[in-house]
Amino acid sequence: MSTPSPGPGWWLASDGNWYPQQWESTFVSYTNESLQAVLDEANRLTQAYGQQGWEIVGSSVQRTQVARGFKDYDKGGDHYFEWSIVCTLKRPVAPGDRTSTEIAAAVAIEPKPRP
Repeated sequence: MSTPSPGPGWWLASDGNWYPQQWESTFVSYTNESLQAVLDEANRLTQAYGQQGWEIVGSSVQRTQVARGFKDYDKGGDHYFEWSIVCTLKRPVAPGDRTSTEIAAAVAIEPKPRP
């Protein structure tokens, strides 16, 4: 008979010992002049990752002013704004599973190229 779990999320391994939950994490990001394009791409990426067991644990959206031709910046009002989003994702890894590098290579999801 094995000892009871020391707490939620612990795994009973084949060696009869309990181990705490381990997590792997990754980030997805996207930048575009259009807020709607950023949100649409973030939705596409997080849906694809979610189908593979990833969960969003944090996200940040920001609007940044950028310049097209830096040395002539602001001479003709050529500055513009971009929107960016970064999402932090995690999912559980069972003891003895593949390494996070192997998993990351297996689930590589590339963002759509910017127009």
